[in-house]
Amino acid sequence: MLTVPQTPSQMISGTGNVIKTFVRLREAAGDVACLSFGRKVREYRSILKIQTVNFSLMSEEDQDALIEGFKSFLNGLSFPIQILIKNLPHQLDNYLRGLENTQGDLADVMHDHAHFVRQLASKRALVKRNFYIIIPADATITRNQAEALVNAQTQLKLRSEELLRQLERLGLSGRRLNDKEIIELYQQCLLSEEARQFPMSDNLVNGANNLMGSAREQTPFNPGTYSLEELNEEAAREEEQQGKKGKKGRKREKKAKQKVPDFVSVPELIAPSSIEVFPWYVRIAGEMGHEFVRTLAFVNYPRSVYPGWLDAIIQVDEPHVDFSIHISPLSPQQVTARLGKKATEFRGSILASQRQGRSADPTDAIALNDIEALREKLARGDERIFTMSLFVQVRARTRRELSERNNRLISAIRSLDFRALPAHWQHHAGLLSCLPDGDNQLGRARLFGTGSAATFYPFTGSDISMDTGVMFGIHPNGSLIILNPFNSQELENANMVVFAKSGAGKSFFLKTVACRLLPTSNVYVIDPEAEYNNLCNQVNGQYVRLSSESLQLNPFDLYSAAERPGQTEQEEQDDEGNFFREKLLNLVSLLELLLSDSGILTQKEKAFLYRCLTKTYENRGITMDSATHHRTPPNMQEFFVIMSSASRGDQRFGVGEDTFGLSERLERYLHLFPARTRIILDNRFVDFNIRELNDTLKPIGLFLITEFLWTKMRQAREGMMDRNTIILIDEAWLLMQFPQGAKFLAEFARRIRKYGGGLWCTTQNSDDFLGTEEGRTILAMATMKFLMKQDSSTIESVVRTFRLSRGQRNFLLAARRGEGLFATKNWTPMEVVASPKEAEMANTTLQASTAHANNIEDSIEQLEYLANGHASQKNGRRPPNGQTVVQGSLTPIDQSRRD
Repeated sequence: MLTVPQTPSQMISGTGNVIKTFVRLREAAGDVACLSFGRKVREYRSILKIQTVNFSLMSEEDQDALIEGFKSFLNGLSFPIQILIKNLPHQLDNYLRGLENTQGDLADVMHDHAHFVRQLASKRALVKRNFYIIIPADATITRNQAEALVNAQTQLKLRSEELLRQLERLGLSGRRLNDKEIIELYQQCLLSEEARQFPMSDNLVNGANNLMGSAREQTPFNPGTYSLEELNEEAAREEEQQGKKGKKGRKREKKAKQKVPDFVSVPELIAPSSIEVFPWYVRIAGEMGHEFVRTLAFVNYPRSVYPGWLDAIIQVDEPHVDFSIHISPLSPQQVTARLGKKATEFRGSILASQRQGRSADPTDAIALNDIEALREKLARGDERIFTMSLFVQVRARTRRELSERNNRLISAIRSLDFRALPAHWQHHAGLLSCLPDGDNQLGRARLFGTGSAATFYPFTGSDISMDTGVMFGIHPNGSLIILNPFNSQELENANMVVFAKSGAGKSFFLKTVACRLLPTSNVYVIDPEAEYNNLCNQVNGQYVRLSSESLQLNPFDLYSAAERPGQTEQEEQDDEGNFFREKLLNLVSLLELLLSDSGILTQKEKAFLYRCLTKTYENRGITMDSATHHRTPPNMQEFFVIMSSASRGDQRFGVGEDTFGLSERLERYLHLFPARTRIILDNRFVDFNIRELNDTLKPIGLFLITEFLWTKMRQAREGMMDRNTIILIDEAWLLMQFPQGAKFLAEFARRIRKYGGGLWCTTQNSDDFLGTEEGRTILAMATMKFLMKQDSSTIESVVRTFRLSRGQRNFLLAARRGEGLFATKNWTPMEVVASPKEAEMANTTLQASTAHANNIEDSIEQLEYLANGHASQKNGRRPPNGQTVVQGSLTPIDQSRRD
């Protein structure tokens, strides 16, 4: 009987053996990783997380400038570094779970959106990419580990700050990882699936190297309160006591000691249960099962490559793929002799061919010229030599999946004329080389000059997605862009501006995102074209129609603030007094917008209006005293009576005669303002429709609504409400046309963050918006920016304002409906997509609704077409004209893009 021979392998099991062999991390002290390589001397690392830029959207000039900057970055290195790139699957579990748990009238929409996202994830791998730089500290020999740690912290701080400064010159940003993030990164590198499903908690990290205690009891002892000097003194006393004992006494004491287990340590938190080394892969076993890991090493490189060639491999649509680049600078003295020897060999080969009467090999002459040119640049200091190693680590849950993923990566690599071989019998060394240890165990290094090393530029792509939030769109590489506008740790504020020509899809984008935010936020829309009526009806929102017959709002309304915890009576009175003064100034701005011909009143006219406003409130018994603010507020009719009283011979109010004719101008607008506000904001979605206002009254209506919402937001903050608020102003340039309206909106953008809100403005007239100082202020206050398709007549002002490259400019001119450039810090392409129900809610015409009825089927067909790298033959569909489809990249889905 024939038997299959057992696969040779080396089984490393047990926590102690795995830690000793594979886990180098011993401790995370603040932002420093303390490593042990089996020697008594510890080594220390600092890890930077880098925010990248979109290299592919840059013009050739910008790409060349970036590569030149990367050359300067490499020439400035005096120590080795490791660049680690991790392609991780997008964590959609929490996002989908939150959607599916939605209750109430929004449940159907959220469930439909969750089903749509699952459809996308089933056809494309949704990948999130993280970029890291590992910086080592110089190894020092000392018995005092505390002193070594302090020295390493100082050195790593200086090196990290210098590298971050160099990266800022390239347009990149970054930050150092803290202790918990360092531990999480190691957990991802060893057990990626467990790290995804069971992320490291703060309680586990705090429990390392500490005794477990009861949560009901207070721990009186805190070892962190001891200073470094006290720890050093304690160590010196112990060494002195050990020195006083004789050699025999120490031996007797050692024999008498019993082996006592230690506390739970950091390595035990991240160590797998076993690691089995096979010739073709490494199998890592953990709590959730096992993973197969294989390492590919780049061994052959072509004669010439284009800068940024690594982008095509990094952006491959495959999760669970890591890239590790080890870069070590060499001094000229280390390579001069080697280069001289190679030059002598090539020169001798050429001379031998000439003596034998044969023509010299052209490759030898070219190689000799390259070496001589490199030696000359080294002598001048224009070039440096580096040893570089590039490894690709592939993970999978099964051997078949590992083989398929490995073959796809090798095909992508060979298509660029590179060659990468599996590290057979050395995959355990490959695993160590791809950990964030900064230690190249696999070798396979090659010599590169600065010019050739700069073509390895790895910081490409721009993943701006967050772990929580709502889906804004999809990235061309297939990943989702999920953002939480109110995440203050990632974003400075929740403000956003959208610039697009008419019909580009900006309204559709805002409708879909606003609908996804409704379960957790209030959305108030100022709608100049009645485009949000359908959405308002679908989500059972509140519809407010402002017309030329009535503006529905009493601009004189006040509110009585709720008492905040810990607020003194004096502080409460000060807040109320400040609000009342601000209310008076806002009313002056409103009247200036209403009564002036050019949008500006003189100072005397403003003083007269302010005096009349004060008297109007006093007539109702309302003063600066907060105790009077609960009384019934006046209205515009009462204000008109007081303002025109002196002209009618009534001197009771003492405001003086209206010599400016303001009361005559106001009289024709009195019918617009009701005696009492006719609406109550008691809905999460409120649509203010100003379509029926004529062009003269639209700025008045916008100003009134915005000021009314501002008052309500202040009231919500005073009442400590936990729901955030989005104020959406469609076509904000209508209000920007008037100086006072523009100033008020700019002030709104500056201060709304303090009240838990965000201002979203859209405009199709970018020149008018950007041509004012207030418009530029609103833009500067907006953390999120979305540029959609632009017209040739407005593209230049957009390019100047946002400092776009030629490639980004061409992208905006050629963008299809729903496509654009989105930015929080860096620009990234984004496509707006929606589920069928969301598309039905966001569309305003029957034709658009009918077009979106089968969008989900069309989207899946196009995803299949993109995934297979060839056109779908069904119904004779072909790629859009002028569009190139590249295998491994996701062309945006042409769906759900009605403005």
